[in-house]
This record gives sequence, C-alpha cells and structure tokens, in this order.
Amino acid sequence: MTSDEQRTIRAAIDPLDDLVLAVQGDQNNGAPDYELPPAVTLDQASNVLGLDPVQGLRDAQNGTYPVPVINVGPEGFRVGTAYLIKTVGLDKVRDALRVQG
Repeated sequence: MTSDEQRTIRAAIDPLDDLVLAVQGDQNNGAPDYELPPAVTLDQASNVLGLDPVQGLRDAQNGTYPVPVINVGPEGFRVGTAYLIKTVGLDKVRDALRVQG
C-alpha cells in the first residue's frame, strides 16, 4: 500500500462464519491487506497494550482496564478490536495480532 492510498475497513463473514474486519489499502484490488477479528482475548489485548497479562486480568476484574472489556462469563473477558485500534493505532494492532489476509 502506498502513502497516497486510503485504507478502507469493512466487516465481512469469512468462510467459517466468523465476523472479521477486512482492511484494504488498494481500492483497485479486491483482496484485503489483512483481516482482524472483531474481538480478541484479554491476553492478546494486554500484549497489544504492553500490559502484563496477570495485571490485565486484575484490571479487567476491577473495572480499570485501559479500554472497555466484554465479560463473556466462564470464558473470561474479550476486548473489541476497534477499541485497541482507537487506542494504539491500526498498524500496531495488525502487527501484534499478525493476521494476514
């Protein structure tokens, strides 16, 4: 992707029926540059934010995690990818999650 191209972010359903965020850099190419899940585990989010996972869990339980968390019951917590993008930037999230389209 060149510096004069505009990124577009679209939600789509992948072949396994999971919602993904497809980020395209080149308007002339239909293939996304990379795909991101709509939410990640608390450990993944803590990694992106540079937090120790144990401290991240404590913060989520205490309501002091730096971004909103989703309590999914016995499975623990999830964090919306959009909140991570807003907090640390799209490139850092993409690089930390290493999900290529």
